[in-house]
Amino acid sequence: MPLDASFSTFLDEKNLLRTAPLSKLKGTRIAIDAHHWMKVLTPKISEPYQAVMGGVPLTMEKAIAQELAKFKKAEITPIFVFNGLPMILTQSPQQLVQNPFLLEIYDKREAAWQVLHENKQSCKQLFEQAGSTITSSEFQHNLIRILRENRVEFFKAPYMAWAQMAYWCQKKERCVHQVQGPNELIMFEHVEVLILDFRFEMQEFDYIIKSEIKRALMQDSPSPDTVLTDSQFLDCCLLTGLKGQIKHPKHFNHVQFVKIAQTLQKFGNACDFIMSKPPVEGPTNQQLSKNHMRIRAVIRHSVVFTLDGQCLPMTHAAARESGDENERVPCNLSDLWGHRLPNILYFFLCIGAIQTQVLINVVQNQMIETIPQMDTEDYRHLLQRILPLRTQIAHQLIQQLGERDEKYFIRGPMTCWRWFHSTQAPIPQPPPIKLDEWNIMHHDIKKLTKNANGTDAKLDFLFVVKHFAKNASLEKTYISFEEVVCAIHLKALDLLGYFTHLHGGPESNEPASGVSGFSEALLKTDAPEFSEYSVLLIELFRTKALTANHFTYMRPDPSSVSKSADPWQTQPPQGAVNPRDLKHFPQLKLPAVYMQTSPAQQATYESCCLLISRIWSLLPMKLSDLAWFSDVSKDLLAFNTIVKALHKTLRNLIEVVAAVLFLESRTSIDPYHYHELPQVLPFGQESNTAMGIVIDYIMRGGGSDHSTRAARISHLKNKYPCCADLEADLRKGFRFWLTVETIYAELCNDNQTIPQTLREIFDYSKSMLRIMLHRFIDLGAEKSPDDNYTDPPH
Repeated sequence: MPLDASFSTFLDEKNLLRTAPLSKLKGTRIAIDAHHWMKVLTPKISEPYQAVMGGVPLTMEKAIAQELAKFKKAEITPIFVFNGLPMILTQSPQQLVQNPFLLEIYDKREAAWQVLHENKQSCKQLFEQAGSTITSSEFQHNLIRILRENRVEFFKAPYMAWAQMAYWCQKKERCVHQVQGPNELIMFEHVEVLILDFRFEMQEFDYIIKSEIKRALMQDSPSPDTVLTDSQFLDCCLLTGLKGQIKHPKHFNHVQFVKIAQTLQKFGNACDFIMSKPPVEGPTNQQLSKNHMRIRAVIRHSVVFTLDGQCLPMTHAAARESGDENERVPCNLSDLWGHRLPNILYFFLCIGAIQTQVLINVVQNQMIETIPQMDTEDYRHLLQRILPLRTQIAHQLIQQLGERDEKYFIRGPMTCWRWFHSTQAPIPQPPPIKLDEWNIMHHDIKKLTKNANGTDAKLDFLFVVKHFAKNASLEKTYISFEEVVCAIHLKALDLLGYFTHLHGGPESNEPASGVSGFSEALLKTDAPEFSEYSVLLIELFRTKALTANHFTYMRPDPSSVSKSADPWQTQPPQGAVNPRDLKHFPQLKLPAVYMQTSPAQQATYESCCLLISRIWSLLPMKLSDLAWFSDVSKDLLAFNTIVKALHKTLRNLIEVVAAVLFLESRTSIDPYHYHELPQVLPFGQESNTAMGIVIDYIMRGGGSDHSTRAARISHLKNKYPCCADLEADLRKGFRFWLTVETIYAELCNDNQTIPQTLREIFDYSKSMLRIMLHRFIDLGAEKSPDDNYTDPPH
């Protein structure tokens, strides 16, 4: 349990852990700590290869749906509460980015990859031990998505979920009947009863009562009739030591929970108690007292969202009116939580319309990059290339907040901490960019979204680019939800450079906007189903993150200078197998005909496989709810790490543009529609590497020894049982490849976007993909390979 073990021992000894029939909760509304709930649920979602597949666990949705069904059957209404912004760091960011635990996990995963590449033994358990936990923040938005789809309430607290849950327990503001979570929650004021666990199989639940605990603490004291105050009870818990989300060290080892409670009665408050102790090695009593008061303030004065739409400290007013020194806030609240944000931003956070990372960057005035899933030289280069965009995204908010509160302008430059640097680096402040007022008006949207077959066109990047030139107009206020969605897409593309801005001429001050080469590439595709992925691909081309070369793997440690060497730097004799560093690269596998060719031909064909599999991995695959036990790829995980960073950045851009539109009061839409925004905006769901793994297997000759197309497909289905509709996905992948070819051809007009080395491999890949894929599915007469090719050329 998160509280010190002496607390749980005390509960057992005094028989304070209560059990009651689940039927007592029938018809109740219960606030549930989502982080703790997912932590308990994690064993049911355990997937050994999830951490190296990217994306979310395949069994996650089914496991969550099953748990939610239990609440429905018990007629309990849950509301899941998520943590929001963290408190201001007290530790150095360097300690955070160079986390020994994360480095240990990384090294375990590297060892598992080597075992896999050497084919020594099953590495399933090794990957499982090095896997990431399902409760990490990157999965939160997927849990929120699942809750939305199941029509289950959720709420993202502005800061601490526990504080928000405790606020809801107030008698005046009570909007839930009970709360459920770890035992730390019992420390919070207003939480009189805490449900620790639901045991649906046994139709009962466990809970504790704060008043009973306080009475039991004083039973054996000299004054048994004396009752601990809530303030003293909080001190007692803190002095015992915490091991959960709120880090608080034990002040005094070997002192039991009961003894501390009775001693507090003597001293009255924790600070006097701490100062009375003889000095020991380590922090001074003054430092311990200061730290204690800080953590105490975090718990008692955490900022919550009130029922009237305000963000306020939970007990600040009461503490200010009280003359009790122990109740006084020890420092300015901004020292705990950072600058106060406008209520609309807290609301966006609460409904999942904006992620915490951008707000953390703004509030703490720094960007922190921790150890990634896969550290490569290419990933580090990408971070440097997208840093200006990330900085611009943060400053779009800072600029808007500065107009409301000049404190956001009176501060030093933003800094960046990265896991591979020992020091921070200042980030140049970008020039202010005001979002323009171009948009497509409501009546035009209604007309343009009607397709010839009667269906409605989707409001996406392709739609706004297609209709921008003819139908866009200057509009300051957006009156419909559709106008807002179009405006967000347009202004995000504008910040990315997809539009040009000129004046009408020397005699005209009227602004004239047009489409850039990137918009032209998007327009040429005319593929609405791939609109989002097309923009992602264009940005990969622009940042030079899409290559056909092997990655250079690094160890995520500033003191390490070791790098992996390209396998083709040492070329074997004709017909010999290319020697590989099996720590980073698997054994070479190519179609049989290629294994007998020259090393140069083998290297070219493998580059072709790398490029095709990376591009295909951008697409999601239709997968079942079974755990993945088929092939995994270190190369595709490394590429997925790159894509994930760019994907997150683009999503942050979308969310910040949306927030700025509302901060500038450019829309008058019904607040009810705010909840719909996260579902309709792009870049909300990252894909895993499944599609890339399947096409890489095909390109390297997998399944080609079967004589018929049906037999080859059957072989694929047996090899990849998680794939729910392989043939449909392969056809979709090829349609996307045709879109990629169109974008590539358009961007080749700009000599700077596509490097020459990639052009050579790409043109070759177009032929090879058709040859290998045609063996599995019918590509259509006009898309099939030349009849003269039956095997890859020698």
